[in-house]
Amino acid sequence: MLLRESSEKAGQAADLNVVTGRVSGDGHVPNGTYLLALAEAVARWQWDDVERLRALGIDQIGPQETSDAILVAAGFNGITRVADAIGIRLDARTANVSVDFRAETGIDDFAPDEKWVA
Repeated sequence: MLLRESSEKAGQAADLNVVTGRVSGDGHVPNGTYLLALAEAVARWQWDDVERLRALGIDQIGPQETSDAILVAAGFNGITRVADAIGIRLDARTANVSVDFRAETGIDDFAPDEKWVA
């Protein structure tokens, strides 16, 4: 799934609200429904679902693309958990420039308030 800036540069209108469950659908990205299911299974450590989705993805989007999607989901999830666990907070610049994005997607609801304090 594309991030906000990369989707704009690619000429796609990705709707990141699907990530927070505010809206349903594919986020206006190719294979978005599949990618959301895969990312959620990885984030929730649902390994049976990951295995099933891996097989589906190989048929649906290809083996390399499936591997890349799993790696990105696992890596992002891992980096965020490590940062939270060791007390790394969002830096002031990122916190300031992401206020509108975080409000639009409701992402702040998924972390304690201290996450956003540098």
